[in-house]
Amino acid sequence: MSTYGEISWDDEVSAERKNNKDSFLRLEEGANVVRLITKPYQYLVHRYKKEGDPGYGQKVYCSTPADGKCPLCATGDKAKPRWFIGVIDKKNQTTKILDISFSVFSQIRNLARNADVWGDPQKYDINIFVNKNGGATGYYSVQPIPHKPLSVTEQQLRDNFDLDDLSKKVTPPTSDQVETRLSKINSATPAGSAKTGQRSAPAKVVKQAVPAVDTSDDDDVFPEFNE
Repeated sequence: MSTYGEISWDDEVSAERKNNKDSFLRLEEGANVVRLITKPYQYLVHRYKKEGDPGYGQKVYCSTPADGKCPLCATGDKAKPRWFIGVIDKKNQTTKILDISFSVFSQIRNLARNADVWGDPQKYDINIFVNKNGGATGYYSVQPIPHKPLSVTEQQLRDNFDLDDLSKKVTPPTSDQVETRLSKINSATPAGSAKTGQRSAPAKVVKQAVPAVDTSDDDDVFPEFNE
């Protein structure tokens, strides 16, 4: 199976853009009702923390699928799969891109594999419920909504969705592009952390404990690699 690009809900996976943040759906506390209009598009990503970063770090695509090597993989940091899916946001009837981790992906996949009851998740709405007090296993819960055909307007939204753009968003960078991205992250000075004219100390990868729930999962918009 390819490590990036369009995949099937039946493919086995391991747990291990337009430059516009408005094209991504931000999941809110409580109910988030959407209709999936594409298959999942898989990509591999690292979460990179430079020394002194107090947050969750920054996401960096893995270059191994592109040219067989990756600067972060070389440090022993294993890339994890994530998925982009085209959706209709039922709240305002617009198309968005949903970025999901294995937790949400596996719940949708379970519905897709339950052919007798649910089957293809493009044929019914799903509610991705966010409970910020739900802990590691209850932060996201995927709830199917009984089958209902798309409206005329929703069908037009689906027909006009840019699959080429979605495919481009999961195209892996080269290792040189990853090096450039890391250099940009390492050279950035956090606001208020240094006076003008001062040089910050060289940054390095810091191994830190991963929090039980990474609440930044669906709020990050990935920068283009050519920035």
